[in-house]
Amino acid sequence: MDTLTLVLAALATARLTRLITADRITEAPRNWIIRRLPRESLLSYLLVCAWCSSIYVGAGMGVAWWAWGGDRWFAAATAALAFSYVTGWLSGRESGE
Repeated sequence: MDTLTLVLAALATARLTRLITADRITEAPRNWIIRRLPRESLLSYLLVCAWCSSIYVGAGMGVAWWAWGGDRWFAAATAALAFSYVTGWLSGRESGE
């Protein structure tokens, strides 16, 4: 994996992890699943813990890179996710808005 692909895949992993664990757009399905699990379920914890989820998302990203890393669509998909993550991160640090 070249350095650019590694950086894009790492940022894409961060974006997908946030999508699973914290984003409002996925809140309803996340809460729906959590309500149906036992109170102390590790899966429900996995759905809200970024540290916990990121290892699985990262493993999936590694498998995807291994299977399709040379394909342009993989580069485009990871770039889009990486750009989204960086933009969200930067917009959260803007002052005065």
